[in-house]
Amino acid sequence: MRGCIARKIATFGLAAAAAFGVLGTTTLPAAAATAPHQTITPGAAAVSNTVASEAYHCVITANYGWRWEGYCYVYSGQLRTITYCADGSHTTGLWIGARSQAWSVWGNCPGSRWTKIVFQWHS
Repeated sequence: MRGCIARKIATFGLAAAAAFGVLGTTTLPAAAATAPHQTITPGAAAVSNTVASEAYHCVITANYGWRWEGYCYVYSGQLRTITYCADGSHTTGLWIGARSQAWSVWGNCPGSRWTKIVFQWHS
């Protein structure tokens, strides 16, 4: 009996692997192309203050050089920001989850300037 169940599981596993292999050769839909991490620099923020994907939409509303402020809508998964500073330090925000209201986000570089913000997402 155990051998029969093991053979059926093995057969199913091979069939599933074959099916996924075939599916893997097709073009993925746009929803599967969500970038887990996006980076913005001060220069890029001056041109476009928005970072967005299918899972989140963030806007930088203020740039003080040493501090930035903004808001993010998280539609699925969780998001956090990592602010990198010119002096080599960085600050990491808390993970924020999906909800209908926007989250306030910010990053500080006391005594320095921020050089980039990484928007880090996971499901």
